[in-house]
Amino acid sequence: MQTLRLFADVARCHSLSQAAEVHGISQSAASQRIGQLEKKLEVTLLDRSVRPLELTPAGKLFAQGCEELISRYDHLASKVAGLGKKPQGVVRVMAIYSAGIDLLCRVRQQFESEYGKVSVEIRYERPEHVYNAVREHECDMGIVSYPERWSKVDTIPLRDEEMVVVCNTGHPLAQSQTVCVSELQGREMVTFDTDLPVGRRIREYFKDNGVKPRISNVFDNIDTIKGALTVTEQLSILPRRTVIREVTAGSLAMVMMTPTLLRPLGVICRRRSRNGSAFSPAAQAFVDFLVAHAGSEVGLDGQIQPGSSALMGTEK
Repeated sequence: MQTLRLFADVARCHSLSQAAEVHGISQSAASQRIGQLEKKLEVTLLDRSVRPLELTPAGKLFAQGCEELISRYDHLASKVAGLGKKPQGVVRVMAIYSAGIDLLCRVRQQFESEYGKVSVEIRYERPEHVYNAVREHECDMGIVSYPERWSKVDTIPLRDEEMVVVCNTGHPLAQSQTVCVSELQGREMVTFDTDLPVGRRIREYFKDNGVKPRISNVFDNIDTIKGALTVTEQLSILPRRTVIREVTAGSLAMVMMTPTLLRPLGVICRRRSRNGSAFSPAAQAFVDFLVAHAGSEVGLDGQIQPGSSALMGTEK
């Protein structure tokens, strides 16, 4: 198993020296172990004639198999070691900024109070950074909107979020119960950058409904947008959950919008092997807790409410 792990790291790093450093051995020792593996298999796994070194076709096939075997072994070892025990360890989560920082913090606090030996670390990044972090094993899971069918990544649906019109409390629309998207024609807006999936989808929504708002500013994170709304007469379209705190505090107003626009949110994880698991026991416990709680409704008091399982779905 140690040799398989070494080869998997060589394949990932495209470097014998880097893989050797990870395993605390010399480059010469790493080269000898890979050479012995090639001799045993009677194939060449690495093309050493190029820099950085590349995998041969046999090496690519073997590397894929190594990942599956290592994943299955680690999952089995964790299950055996954890029999009769609550999971323990660190769960690393990377989420987009608009995933709901307040909500995720509350979910983390509740989870850690129930699972005293598990700590959850949450970082916030742009969607492409979340995806790359999941692929490169820099985190256990990611939380993104409009999850795509990316290579080497599986998706667990989390919830569908209703988008609402948001503005400051002095805006002419602030006292409305509902607004039709046609009423946004020509109004000054601040919204998400088109580099973000949510930004592209909002523009598609306007186009589908024949509406041309005046977009005066674009930003790549939701906190900046909310800050702009509090001091200007602009409006925006944001996920309802993400403005609960400001609406409760009276700094912002939200108005339901027709036709309805939903933003799907999902958990992404590195693709599991056929018989293995994508998560450690601690990470599996957290993702189960996350789906059960962050997929629930949140009232205007900011408290997590029991929700419907209709939005949960199953892994695609």
